[in-house]
Amino acid sequence: MIELISIICSLAICVVTPIEVRKIRSGWVRDKYKGDRTKYIAAFRAQLNMLTWVGVGFGVLSIGLAFIEMEPGEPVVKVIAGLVWFAVACICFVSRRMIPNEPGTGSLSSTPVG
Repeated sequence: MIELISIICSLAICVVTPIEVRKIRSGWVRDKYKGDRTKYIAAFRAQLNMLTWVGVGFGVLSIGLAFIEMEPGEPVVKVIAGLVWFAVACICFVSRRMIPNEPGTGSLSSTPVG
């Protein structure tokens, strides 16, 4: 049952993240956020970075647990959950690179050259 919840939540992340990134690229900032656009982008980038590592961690953990599972059918579910978490990591990694670099977000391309 936990794997089912994990799969549903990770699929929701896979759907919502590109939608949010597209909105941010068009200049959108969440109404409830108390701060300017630069701080929002920095916070969203940190969230995507965290989700990338969580996806890698849960992916490795799920696939690793598939090898020690004894119930029939459970290894398949754990491998699917692991692959979906790896998809979350990939989507968040790519989405983080698609967010525009704003001054003050801590990205290397925002520093002046020369």
